[in-house]
Amino acid sequence: MAEKQGLYNISKPRFDLSTYTGRLAYFYSTTSPLTLLASTSQLEQAQQDVQHYEGLIKEAGAKGCYVPEQDKERYWNARQLVNSSIHPDTGKPVPLPFRMSAFVPTNLIICAGMLMPNPSLRSVIFWQWANQTLNVAVNFSNANKSIEMTPQEIGTAYVAATATSVALAVSLTRLVPRLRVSPTARQLLGRLVPFVSVASAGVVNISCIRWKEMRDGVEVYKLTRKPDTGEEDRSVLGKSPKAGQMAVMQSAASRVFTNVPTLIIPPMVMTLLERRNAFVGPRGKLLSNLTNLTLIGLSLGLFLPPAIAYFPQRASVDPKKLESEFQGNEGPVYFNKGL
Repeated sequence: MAEKQGLYNISKPRFDLSTYTGRLAYFYSTTSPLTLLASTSQLEQAQQDVQHYEGLIKEAGAKGCYVPEQDKERYWNARQLVNSSIHPDTGKPVPLPFRMSAFVPTNLIICAGMLMPNPSLRSVIFWQWANQTLNVAVNFSNANKSIEMTPQEIGTAYVAATATSVALAVSLTRLVPRLRVSPTARQLLGRLVPFVSVASAGVVNISCIRWKEMRDGVEVYKLTRKPDTGEEDRSVLGKSPKAGQMAVMQSAASRVFTNVPTLIIPPMVMTLLERRNAFVGPRGKLLSNLTNLTLIGLSLGLFLPPAIAYFPQRASVDPKKLESEFQGNEGPVYFNKGL
């Protein structure tokens, strides 16, 4: 950040979202579970602070808005809270359990249930249903809101998503014991199956809950900058089903990327530890579950930002790849991908 006699230019973005490293730093900031501790009044104050400083930035124009370090930190902290908790399309808070900053703690609860010893079929179904219900809520809460869904459409999408996802997950869970492989391979596959089923069912889930984006399209807009102030001017061009399909596919791919480290690291480490008799004794099972949950939590926390940073949230696309009514525009057009 440029300095001018102890002042800082807050007109320049803290993170360069056009690069992967910039988006990575941005998502490590916005997915921090510490942002969940902010009260409703603190969120409202953060929104007011952001509006105040962005007003100053707009007034300063191309000259840049220089503020003392204390104001810079206040603006950045307020921006972090707004980015982590407020939906960019509606300007309203995302319900706390369904924010991306709550991804690790909420999923650890689900994982703890899935790792219970000797699960019955009823238990498997319950925890897969709980997981897919959470996924529906997260997908819906963070979806592009330029497409509205009626309560009936939400209910239909919820039933389709959870029923299909649970059926897929339970089928995979029951398949492994029937495979003709060595006991060691069966044990490793048994550890992988819950997360493979979660990842594959998650793709089905997000497709069901965001089907209207693929059918009706999402808002596509053109961005220009005013030469005198440098302010962005957003001009909505219409709704594009092809952009909606891209948004859902990119979001689904990000969810799969999120699960890949959890699919690989904890099962392999746990298998190696068990081969070395790390969990023997009367408390071996408890220690094994705690170690597994710790590995899962670390995998989720460390690899969630790299996964969702892969695709920019404000996605750009060549108009020639969209419907004919958009192909006359020059340069890239943009849409909100959702998370």
